[in-house]
Amino acid sequence: MPGARLDEIRAQLDAVATEHCQAVMGGAPRPDLAGIPGLLAEVQRLLPDLPSSERAKADMMMGCGWHMLGEDEKALEPLLRAVSSQGLAVSDHLSAILVVMPLLRQRCRWSQLLQAGEKAYDLAGRWVDPVLPFMKGVALSRLNCMEQAADCLEEAIQMKPGLKQAHLEFQQAAAELGDTQRCRRVAQLLVDHGGYWVSSLQRPLHFDPKVRSQPWHDPRRFKLVHALEDNFGVICAELEAMERRWGKVGSGHRGNENSRHDADLVTAGEWQEVVLLGDSQECQDNCASCPRTSELLQSFPEVASCAAAKLGESLFSRLLPGTRLRAHCGPTNLRLTCHLGICIPSGCEIICGGEARRWETGRCLVFDDSFEHEVRHEGAEARTVLLVNFWHPDAEMPEWPKEPKEPAA
Repeated sequence: MPGARLDEIRAQLDAVATEHCQAVMGGAPRPDLAGIPGLLAEVQRLLPDLPSSERAKADMMMGCGWHMLGEDEKALEPLLRAVSSQGLAVSDHLSAILVVMPLLRQRCRWSQLLQAGEKAYDLAGRWVDPVLPFMKGVALSRLNCMEQAADCLEEAIQMKPGLKQAHLEFQQAAAELGDTQRCRRVAQLLVDHGGYWVSSLQRPLHFDPKVRSQPWHDPRRFKLVHALEDNFGVICAELEAMERRWGKVGSGHRGNENSRHDADLVTAGEWQEVVLLGDSQECQDNCASCPRTSELLQSFPEVASCAAAKLGESLFSRLLPGTRLRAHCGPTNLRLTCHLGICIPSGCEIICGGEARRWETGRCLVFDDSFEHEVRHEGAEARTVLLVNFWHPDAEMPEWPKEPKEPAA
């Protein structure tokens, strides 16, 4: 009978799948998968003679079998048929959903991923695995349903506090909602779990634990700072000739997506920039109009290499009176940010890692922008700085001499 033979094949596939999972987790040698294609071909031959409920099981078996072999293109369609079927055992249904969700994510099929997540919850009446709310949250985020995405991702985190990818997705969703307190509270779960972030105020998407974590750095220890301050007059003189080149942050003239992302940080007022080290032709034109400043910046490998890697540009930054930049974390702790004060009115400050500081004309501040930071400008005139991103001295970058280390603050 086809059904009896299907059950025999199922038992063989389950046994191999168990050994395969143990091998993937590092607890056993890899099983011999050579017989799997033959078993799947037999299931395919049995399919026309099976009742509908058994066909759904056969689809689940074929999908999971092809996935085990790494043949995800062959796995996808039978898995989708199994997920959309009626009458499949709940455990088999959930197995098919858990296997198909990553495949849908890889292919950016967000609506189908969302539907699979909703079906998983309806079948069990609860989340049976943290992967399920995580994947649903990812789908909701890509569909721009940030509030629902944050809720699902937080559910996944509550189930498994060390689920790093859920934390990274959650932080992006909650940050877009502007819920800084929630970002901190949920991040603390990962800090307490250990293995990634070390502070709820430092939440970059990329975090290197070998790099010191401190929001503010002593400017005196950086040769870059001394060079910028020593050339303050030259920098100011060249900036005066750039007045017509100011552009609004978000217009894309850096040559990458960083500017568009930064535009979302402005909650009031206006943020303007003239980019020197970036990717666009406009940046090259700006450098030609500001030759001595550009040459100075490019003489520091940690600056030039950082810009070339699209990790962070060097630019003149101007905030008009009344501008506020919401609290946010930079993308990585592998860089530091230097601000050389050029035009600094009263009433403006930057808060990084919970500590507020004020700029001074002709002097530099150096901070780690992977820590939560925000800017408030309540003065009456524009605030202007030269903003320079550069590789953190703890980063494994051999292109330039290391700066002497200071004790961690």
